[in-house]
Amino acid sequence: MGRTIIVSRRHDRLGQLIMKKMYDAVAVSGPKLNFQQGDQLCWLPEVSEPVDEEVQALVAQIDQAVFTPQKIVMLSMAGTADDASLGQLQRWYGKGAQEYLWAHQYAIKMIDELELPYTVIRALPLTTTSRPAVITSEGQAVTGQGVSEETLVGVIEQALLTDRYRNQSIGVSAKEED
Repeated sequence: MGRTIIVSRRHDRLGQLIMKKMYDAVAVSGPKLNFQQGDQLCWLPEVSEPVDEEVQALVAQIDQAVFTPQKIVMLSMAGTADDASLGQLQRWYGKGAQEYLWAHQYAIKMIDELELPYTVIRALPLTTTSRPAVITSEGQAVTGQGVSEETLVGVIEQALLTDRYRNQSIGVSAKEED
């Protein structure tokens, strides 16, 4: 297996925590990528990033590459798979939730159309409280208030290292207290 290329401009610790777990990881802030044989791509956009524009640059890089990624793992917002109401999305992501949703849905469609193995991880907003992950399939309601960085990194790591979520879009939230 090649490197894990983490594309991120985030201001939290997600990229850093993934790099600690993936010894071969390299971090880049933009879509200017030079894939080597066996590389996998881990794209960690913020919810409010213009992912609909960024995915076009990413796809162009992949289309021009000598070697294509073996796998793409994309972090996305919850709601892109009919798993949350507009009210929930606005509580989680604010007034721009509808526009963010459309941009993320477009980006996911473009990733899917590459016909490369992928996993889309639809996560709730990050919280500081670490609890076990709850994984939901497309169309199942994502509930809760958020997910911790550590919990989300564990799911991303699993998606990168295994085929457990291959060609799936999964929701990630934190187990609620009883």
